[in-house]
Amino acid sequence: MDDKLTFKEKRDLVLEAGLQALPYVGGSLATLYFGAKQEKRFKRIESFYRELAKELEDLKVNLLPIHKHDEDKIIAIIEELNERIEREHLEEKRRYFKNFLRNALQTPTKDYNFDERKYFLDTLSIMSLLECELMMFLTTIQNAIEIGSIEKRGTSQYAIVGAVGRLVNYGFVRQLQGKMIFGPQIDNTLYQLVELSDFGRKFIDFCLK
Repeated sequence: MDDKLTFKEKRDLVLEAGLQALPYVGGSLATLYFGAKQEKRFKRIESFYRELAKELEDLKVNLLPIHKHDEDKIIAIIEELNERIEREHLEEKRRYFKNFLRNALQTPTKDYNFDERKYFLDTLSIMSLLECELMMFLTTIQNAIEIGSIEKRGTSQYAIVGAVGRLVNYGFVRQLQGKMIFGPQIDNTLYQLVELSDFGRKFIDFCLK
């Protein structure tokens, strides 16, 4: 019977057993954790689809008939998306997931674009809000900009440097050589130039706008 359990179900059983093993509070903590987790996940899924349905109705958006998609591919996308929604506690990120699903249902999901759409979904799920905000900020800039000139109140400059580095790794941002300054305690990372790539603009149009 245990062999039929999914990895996720096996993991939850191990976690539940581990919590219950804690002295005095284990049983109560396990009940609280798993009860609250399941309730929150159900509510996220329920509110996600309810809100999306209302938005589509208000905007009078026409979705493609299912036969226009590769059915296996669109179902795989939705299964993956539902797992992401269940785990995502940030409302802003769930809004981006709605953008993703709306676009995935308005245009054919086929074999030729499945990998790209899955990449967008996987990447969106791990992106921080700072990374999403940086992407949208870069849409307002016509030319490449120095990393050191990008600021957000209350955010460390090096948090921005790290976020930009991750966006470069995703393929959404291009990093260009900026000016080089020599001297003690000079960090030339801040003088690197960055700009959106065409792939990054495509991601923004599909997920963030």
